[in-house]
Amino acid sequence: MRKRYERINLISKELSKEAYKAYAGKRDYKRAVEIYVLLAESMCVPDDISNFAKNMMGRLSKKIDENT
Repeated sequence: MRKRYERINLISKELSKEAYKAYAGKRDYKRAVEIYVLLAESMCVPDDISNFAKNMMGRLSKKIDENT
């Protein structure tokens, strides 16, 4: 179980970094939203990453509203 937890934690962090790069660097909001929804809604994702993803989804919704 410990290996599984560590693996999920590592993958979640990598996904979070990828989503942030899509949001901040590439301005690919669609990709960022897809990843953040996955991180926020999955039950196996650690709480700190899930909370960060929910926060970033709020920021993304504001950015998308500003651009439309």
